[in-house]
Amino acid sequence: MMANRYTKYAPRLAQLGYDTTPVSGKRPILTGWTDRPSAARDYAAHGDHNIGVLCGGFHNIVAIDVDVMHVFCSNQIKKLIDEFLGTAPRRVGLQPKFLMVFRTDEPMRKMKTGSYFEEGQEKPFEVELLAEGQQFVASGIHPDTNKPYAWPEDNLMAYRADHLTLVTQEQVRGFLDACAVVLSRYGELKGRKSQRSIVPTGGLNLTELDGEIAEIETALGFLPNDDEHYDTWIQTLHALKGALGDDGYDLAHRWSERSEKYDPQETDRAWDSIKNVNHIGAGSIFHWAKDHGFDLREAREPQFVGPSDIVFEIEDQQLSPLIRASEIRGPIPKREWLLDQWFPTKAVSALFGQGGVGKTLLIHQLANCVATGAPFMGLETKKMPVLMVLCEDDADEISRRQLSINAWRQVNEITETGPEDLYIWPRVGEENILVTFPSQGEDKAGEFFGQLCEQVEAVKGEEEELLVIIDTTADTFGGNENIRREVNTYIKTYLGSFSKNYNATVIMLAHPSMSGMSSGTGMSGSTAWENSVRARAYFSRADDADDVRYLSRKKSNYSQSGDSTNITLVWDEGVYQIPQLPNQLDKIENRALKNRIINLIKQAEKEGNPFRQRTGRKIAEALPALLAEKKQKVMKLVSELEISGEIIVDRRVGYIGGKTIGEV
Repeated sequence: MMANRYTKYAPRLAQLGYDTTPVSGKRPILTGWTDRPSAARDYAAHGDHNIGVLCGGFHNIVAIDVDVMHVFCSNQIKKLIDEFLGTAPRRVGLQPKFLMVFRTDEPMRKMKTGSYFEEGQEKPFEVELLAEGQQFVASGIHPDTNKPYAWPEDNLMAYRADHLTLVTQEQVRGFLDACAVVLSRYGELKGRKSQRSIVPTGGLNLTELDGEIAEIETALGFLPNDDEHYDTWIQTLHALKGALGDDGYDLAHRWSERSEKYDPQETDRAWDSIKNVNHIGAGSIFHWAKDHGFDLREAREPQFVGPSDIVFEIEDQQLSPLIRASEIRGPIPKREWLLDQWFPTKAVSALFGQGGVGKTLLIHQLANCVATGAPFMGLETKKMPVLMVLCEDDADEISRRQLSINAWRQVNEITETGPEDLYIWPRVGEENILVTFPSQGEDKAGEFFGQLCEQVEAVKGEEEELLVIIDTTADTFGGNENIRREVNTYIKTYLGSFSKNYNATVIMLAHPSMSGMSSGTGMSGSTAWENSVRARAYFSRADDADDVRYLSRKKSNYSQSGDSTNITLVWDEGVYQIPQLPNQLDKIENRALKNRIINLIKQAEKEGNPFRQRTGRKIAEALPALLAEKKQKVMKLVSELEISGEIIVDRRVGYIGGKTIGEV
C-alpha cells in the first residue's frame, strides 16, 4: 500500500486541471462529492485513500469504461476507440477490462450500450461513457484484485486536462453504436428473447447490387421493428452498410420508419457515424430474417414476369416477326425526335427531379411547345397531340400554371388560348396505379391502366402519334423500385405498350433516391430505371442560387455525341426561361461572382491574411482589385453575403467563411 497516496498525488492532479475526490475501493467517501466540496481539497485529511477523478467540470472530462471480460471482444473495443476517438491514457484494473480518458467540446451526460450476457457469465458486458456526476479511480488499490490500478502506456499525470484528446458527442455516439454491434457477437442482449447471431461477410456471394438491394429489402420486410432495442436497430444499420455501403441509406430509413420511435435526424446521425464495416453484412440480415419466415432460395427463384392480365385494344396478338439481315434495304426513314437529341419519338423516356424542384412546370412548358410545334428552350420539337396525366396537382393549380405559360408563349389573352391539342388530366386524390405485383413477381394491371388506354386512344384520334406524360411514377408504379424485374415490367410492358399500340412517345416523371441526389446522377433504386428507358434527363436546383435550375441530359441512346448536355434556366414570372433579360443574366452572373468572393475570403483566412473593414487588408480596396470588378458592385454583393450568413465579420479576425447556401 502506498503511504499518503491521496495526500501526495491528488494535489498534482489538481494542478493539471483535474477535480479529485477521496475514494474507498470504488466509492467516494464524501457526502455531496459531485458538488466538488472543499473537503476534497483537504489533501492531508485523506491520507491513503484511493484517488477518484471527477468527470465533467471545467474541462468536460469523460471516460470510456469498457466493462468486458472477454479478451477478444475487449481488444475489438480498443480498436474501435482508436478508430472513432483517437489516443488517450488507458487505465487497467481487472483485465481485460479497461478505461480511457478524454475531454469533450461540450458538457455531456452519461451514455452506455445495452447489457450483453455471455453464456455462463453472471455479469454482463457493456461499454459506458462516464460523464458529469460520475468519477473513476485514477490511483489506488482495486477492490477485487487487491493490486494497484495501472496505466500501461502513459500515466494520467503525463497529461494536462486541457491536453487530453478532444472528442465530440457525435463521435462518442458513433463509437457506442459500433460497440453495440461488436458486443452482440459475444453475448445476448438483456431483456430480449430472440437474440440475433451474425453470419460473417463472405458467406453469401451477392455479386449484383440490384439483386442484393432487392433481396435485402425483402428480408427487411420480415424483420420486426416495432419495439426493438436501440442496439438491435444499430446492429441492423451496420449490417445494411456492410452489405450495401452508402447505397443502403434509403433502405435504412425505410426500415427505421416502421418504428414509432423513428427520428430522421437520429437515423442520419447513426448512419453517418458508421465507418468501415467488415464483420457484418447481408448474410446477417438474411439469417435474422429467416427466423421470421424469410427464405432466400425462394426469393431468388426466377418468377413469371407479365403481362398476365393486360388486354390491349388489338384483336390479334401475334409474336413479333423475325428480321433477316439480308432482307434489309435502304433507305431507312430518318430517326425522329420529340425534343431534338434529347427525347426520341415512340419510346419511353424519363425526367427525374427532386420533389419541389419544378419538373411538373418544366414538362408542362414542353407539352405546350410540342402541342404547337414550337421550339423548347432553343431545341426543336415535333408537333403532336399531348396527354398530360398529373397525379399531384388539382385543376386550379394546373390553370394557374397554364396562364403563366400562355404569357411566356406571348399568347394574347383576349384573342388566343392555350393549345387545342394539349389535354391535361388532373388525377390528384384518385387511384392511379397502373400495375401491381401481388404474387411473387407476377404483374397485375390496375383499373387505371384500362382507363388510361381509353384516354390515349381518344386523344390520338386520327393523328399518327401523340405524347403521353406520366407525373409521377410514385403514383402509378405499384411495385418495388429496387426490384429490376418489376421496374422493367412497368416501363417496358405497361408504359411501352402505349408506344407499341398507339405510336405514343412516353415521358415519365420520377423522384431520385437520396443517394441519387447526393451523387448528382438523379438515379432511383434499381439501375433498371436507367436501362429500361431510351433517354433520361435530370432537373436540379443550383446549389448556390434558389431560382436557377439545370436541365441535364444523362442518357440519350440515339443522340449525336458532342452535343451540349446541360441547359441553365432561370425561374422568372412563373415559368422557366433561358436567361436573356438583364435581370435574369444578373442572377447567374452575381451568383458566380459571389462564389468567387467567398472563395477569396476563405483563401485569405486560411493564409492568415484576412480581409478587414478598416485596418490592415481593407476589403473595400483589396477585393475589387483581385476580382477586377467595380468597388460598388463588389461591396453590394459582400453586404448580401453577410446578410445571408455565407460570410461573417469577426471583429478580431476579419472576414471569414460562414454557412453554405444549403444551410442558410
